[in-house]
Amino acid sequence: MEDTDFLEALSGVYYIATTDGDQPHVRPFDGLIKIDEKYFMTSNSSKKVFKQIKKNPKIEIFSMERGMVRFTAEAYPVEDKELTETVHDALGKDMTDDSVAIEVKNIKGSLTTIMGESFMLNL
Repeated sequence: MEDTDFLEALSGVYYIATTDGDQPHVRPFDGLIKIDEKYFMTSNSSKKVFKQIKKNPKIEIFSMERGMVRFTAEAYPVEDKELTETVHDALGKDMTDDSVAIEVKNIKGSLTTIMGESFMLNL
């Protein structure tokens, strides 16, 4: 499977699971982009999801927009404001003072297409 298939599968709304202590939390996200061979999403530093990611970078992502996508990954906030601006611009999102780009790494999981084909993912 190509990573373009993966990005297309997550082009709509997808869900991220994080943890807060021993309690899992799931919330909707939109927009994941590849820049310079790295994957990014965005959030705001004032949100609970951002604080949870900073405390524990392990996440799971799930979507059924264009087939079923389920994978584990690690998410790391980017300290570079210029890169955060680039990611926001590429995703067509407005920046705020607390906007932050989050790099998604060590992506492992699977994509099952609407037609039932399954592909393993290791990016």
